[in-house]
Amino acid sequence: MEGLEGEIHVDVPTRGDESGPEERQTDVGEESRNRTRAKILKCVDESFQKDPKWKEKTLSQLHGEASDLQKQGKEVEAIAAYAKVFRKMKEGHLTHPEVYITHSNRSNCYLQLGLYEEALWDAHKCQATAEAAWTRKGMRLNGSWNGATAPTSYIKAFGRKGSALMGLNRNREALEAFQEGLQYDPFSEEMKRGLEHAQQAVLGDILQGKGMEKKALPAPGAKQRITYHEYSAPLHKVKTEDMLPNKLLTPFQAENDHNIKDTYNYVTVQADIRLPKRHLKFLEDEYMHGKMEQAISAAIDSILASDRDCRVLDLGAGAGLHTMMALRAGARHVTACERWLYLAMSCKEELLTNGFNDDQVKVVYKRPTDLSLLKDVPIVCNLLICNMLEPGLLTAGMVPSVRHALDNLLTSDATVLPASATVYAQAIELRTDRVSGFDMQAINKMRWHPAYVTTGPTFDKDAYVPLSRPFPVWHFDMLNPPEDYDQKTIDVQFERNGTWNAVLFWYDLHLAEGIYLSTGPQAVEEGLNSLQPAIQYLDGEMRVEAESTMPLNALHNTVRIKFEVPDAEYSQLFAADASFPHYQFNILADERRNEAYFRAINRAVTRKKDKGEDVHVLDMGAGSGLLSLMAASSGADTVVAAEMHKSLAKVARRSAAANGLSDCITVVERDVALLERGQNVRAKGVNLIICDMFDAGLLGDGVLYMLEKVKRQVAQPDVAVIPAAATIYAMGVEIYTSEVRGFDMSPMNKYRWDKGYEAVRMECIPYRRLTKPKKVFEYFFDGIQKGRGRENVLKMEVTDTGYMNGICFWFDLHLDEEDTITTAPEGISKSGLVVNKANVATLATDFLRGTDLQDGSRPQTEGQYPGGAKSLQCSEEHPLPRADGSSPAEVRREPVASRDLIEIQLPTKETSAPHYWGQALQYLERGVQVEAGKKITVLAKRENNQIRFSLREGVGSWVGKSPWKIQWGGGASVESPHFQRVHYCELLVRDFLMRVRSKRFPPIEKDMKMVLAHCGSLLLDPATLAEVYHEFVILEAVHSTPEFSPGATMESLTKPPLFLA
Repeated sequence: MEGLEGEIHVDVPTRGDESGPEERQTDVGEESRNRTRAKILKCVDESFQKDPKWKEKTLSQLHGEASDLQKQGKEVEAIAAYAKVFRKMKEGHLTHPEVYITHSNRSNCYLQLGLYEEALWDAHKCQATAEAAWTRKGMRLNGSWNGATAPTSYIKAFGRKGSALMGLNRNREALEAFQEGLQYDPFSEEMKRGLEHAQQAVLGDILQGKGMEKKALPAPGAKQRITYHEYSAPLHKVKTEDMLPNKLLTPFQAENDHNIKDTYNYVTVQADIRLPKRHLKFLEDEYMHGKMEQAISAAIDSILASDRDCRVLDLGAGAGLHTMMALRAGARHVTACERWLYLAMSCKEELLTNGFNDDQVKVVYKRPTDLSLLKDVPIVCNLLICNMLEPGLLTAGMVPSVRHALDNLLTSDATVLPASATVYAQAIELRTDRVSGFDMQAINKMRWHPAYVTTGPTFDKDAYVPLSRPFPVWHFDMLNPPEDYDQKTIDVQFERNGTWNAVLFWYDLHLAEGIYLSTGPQAVEEGLNSLQPAIQYLDGEMRVEAESTMPLNALHNTVRIKFEVPDAEYSQLFAADASFPHYQFNILADERRNEAYFRAINRAVTRKKDKGEDVHVLDMGAGSGLLSLMAASSGADTVVAAEMHKSLAKVARRSAAANGLSDCITVVERDVALLERGQNVRAKGVNLIICDMFDAGLLGDGVLYMLEKVKRQVAQPDVAVIPAAATIYAMGVEIYTSEVRGFDMSPMNKYRWDKGYEAVRMECIPYRRLTKPKKVFEYFFDGIQKGRGRENVLKMEVTDTGYMNGICFWFDLHLDEEDTITTAPEGISKSGLVVNKANVATLATDFLRGTDLQDGSRPQTEGQYPGGAKSLQCSEEHPLPRADGSSPAEVRREPVASRDLIEIQLPTKETSAPHYWGQALQYLERGVQVEAGKKITVLAKRENNQIRFSLREGVGSWVGKSPWKIQWGGGASVESPHFQRVHYCELLVRDFLMRVRSKRFPPIEKDMKMVLAHCGSLLLDPATLAEVYHEFVILEAVHSTPEFSPGATMESLTKPPLFLA
């Protein structure tokens, strides 16, 4: 059969356009539309009467006649002509593989006539028939186009749907339709304009109190009995939509059910190997240890005063610190139960190191709910220390563990520590508004998490806006722990206007008489650092006013706490995307980085404009699109924002539309290393590249590979690059735990070492700087010079005596010849200059060996980046183009000649807020004792985008290593079961990726949600589970794309946020 030709590609005007249906048909009501429908019906009848031989014509001929009428602007006659095509197909039982073209064209006709219902139906039909036709051809598989290019009519139907939905005042649906269409055709001017107008319409609806969204799932009823699934229950049928089930899984089921046992075992092994290093931070928490030691001593003294022996059961013993506190305080015997393998091994090792014997203590590696009397616990205990604390209080299984101990392992008059816990909550606003003058509120739609989120390594109370006073929620008596599902409704009284989108909650523990331990903001300010408040996002955002009251439901099922607003009307619901990289919020909060990039981008665009050149920009790894907005508002002619992550690409499109820059910015959802001229960027290529694809170690996200591919494939020969260059600096440090509260905890240091580096904020880690900073490598991204960036031998000058077991390194990012930003730790400036030794030295706490550094400082001077250009502070000589007072859209739309006259607002000084990158910390494989005044040789080498440091062969002694990192016999052997456990995880990941590529299995998120919902009853670690959840959905998202380059790494999307933003 002949193909249907003559598809009409007419740009459909959207509501709000100068020539759009909103102006042409403002007064057209339902009566007028009915007259149009009657006119169409009459014309259809006349068309059949005037052409009695229409049945003899082919479908292609009939379609061509209708297309000709449509091109002449005769929409009514064209619709009548299209009716012949469908009548012939129906009466003749015919079909055609390209009938979707007819539906697309007829949808356009209906739009021009203002018949939005009919236009929407045809647009839907166009896409349905196109999907069916291409599925039959094998070009579409399991709902995806399988690497094929979607037909043009299918793509244009998104624009038709969006325009029709806006005509029907269904603006939110229209916005989603335009967004989805732009994923297929990012250069479509029609859909870019449609997206802008849809966003404006949605905002208008919100201001008028219309278009609010509701969460569909109702809250479960109160006071439901908590039970457990039967052993034979089919877990693939277990529903976890509300993430707060009242029928819980048991570890036995998770270990044996074929549906989730691999997921459960993977999470278990990952918790085993991640928790020891995290436990080191717990050992640094002097604030908590002081409170706990007071409480333990008071409890034991009380028991001894009643002429009884004190027998202690320590649940969640960790490395045994609190066990040793109890023994030192006079306990007769302690049973230390630790659920995680390597922490249990460490507990035993620490007890032996500190001189405790088997007659005093027994270490049991078991889940607390599996403990049995005599076999595990030699005698009933009269003091329970429950150390299973985490930010969410219940999520690690504290209640089931305490209840099991009370029922089976403790005396009737036993003391429980903590005796009780009171949960407090506070309504807060945690969102992004304007960044560098641009409206970046689109990213707030992604503030969603399947459970609660923590506040990062440090808690910053200025990162959120409190909307209410703290209020008590639950009180848990640990001598009578809850057994039922429960909920209560709390009236939240707001004290200021704002946007309510999250609940901050924490708890106060009553440890002993007059001794309390809080995890709230005040306790964090006083020194608590191993526990912090938790944040749970609501289902969306809602506006609240001062002195108003709203109900808040607080729910718990004994293993998890949840907050929700009943029957709430949200201004927008959050998008439930567990793969979204939350460090993007930190990028937008990094003001110094954003302002410096803005200045450099403006200078680069201005220089090219002054030469009479057009400016065509590529934003590599665009993220939320902020740097693209800066380029567009600075006067760039075109900007291509390349972003691989689907949700980030959506945010970038919405941000461009919100700032009125969609005409200039095109968001391409593709791996930046696979961009092609003429398809993803203009055929002549780009002449300005903007890049921020850096991790804490600069190169870990594959920026060198990506930049090389981009230059080769889509860049002009004279392309400028921002940043132009980067310099890496390093210094030797001592990070070593020795004594904690009088106990030798040094064996725990073996869990520090790893082959690679980690991103940290050095001000959050007790450390001692032992050497002066030294330049390591330099990289010239603009290609003007060739730096030394593969290997280097560093002669580091030692400034203080100590044990050097780590290298801290960072980078200076030279954006251009005028602006340099540095990620150096506190006390060190650009070019590695030490500005305040005393501040660095005082970071060492009592448990670090040695004394503070001597006072002294070196005056700061202007540094030079490798190329001879100055590193300048912000000054009025280098102003920042801001859109304050006028929107970025207004700046963009002015003639180029007038953009130089924009009034500028410059930040007066650099803030002390940290950069989102943090610093890189690598532990050395050999540690060495160094002496002040001497030099130590360190070898630096770049391997596969990772920078690694080592000492010269034979210098120093080998540091201890984690058991699973020791490969006996030079490889994986039966003699190393610890290594085999980790290797088993690698095999599970490979099997998972094979399932992803086959596209025949349900998404991994289904399994992860089930495990997360039952985290407390399975006694898993919630922090590890959240990390693994995020990593797996990212892996699934990356490997589900038709193609990606070797530079697309999971690590670049799973970087943990280093602060609350």
